[in-house]
Amino acid sequence: MSDRVPCPALGPGDVVQDQPLGKLDAAARLAVAGHAAGHPHWDGVILLPGVRSHWVHLSAGEIVSFQSFLTVRLARALDAGERADAEALADTMARPERLAQHLDSAELGGNRDALLGHLLGAEMAAARPYWLGQQVVVMADETLAEGYAAALEAKGVPVERVGRAAMEDAGRKALGA
Repeated sequence: MSDRVPCPALGPGDVVQDQPLGKLDAAARLAVAGHAAGHPHWDGVILLPGVRSHWVHLSAGEIVSFQSFLTVRLARALDAGERADAEALADTMARPERLAQHLDSAELGGNRDALLGHLLGAEMAAARPYWLGQQVVVMADETLAEGYAAALEAKGVPVERVGRAAMEDAGRKALGA
């Protein structure tokens, strides 16, 4: 069972949207629902980093839209480091059209953290309409969340960090599961 955006955060199944084409799986929706249950009138963006990262615009308990990225999958394919190099992130965020060149230089230089930084910089540049002028919750239990949070904070974005597992539990409780 799938719902189409806009739709309530609280609900079973996936959420899909046509433009841009995307699918928010049931586990990600559950985590978003957990946050919505505890903050019923909140308006902002929830970032769920992962193999498929999602930037979800949540307003008054409703998923308005989302944008997803394969940044982590690309990082794994390139054998990128665990911590994003802040300078690399800023360079590619400022000039995302140079991503391929930046990745080549980082790979030739053996700088695995720069590889991750460049990939995150490209994602941050593409997701700018989601985070600019918004409150952002970075919802993750892994090291990667720190790179996203630090990049957002460097741009003056108010960021809150919460554990994804805790939000999934809150979502289950809200669903009565």
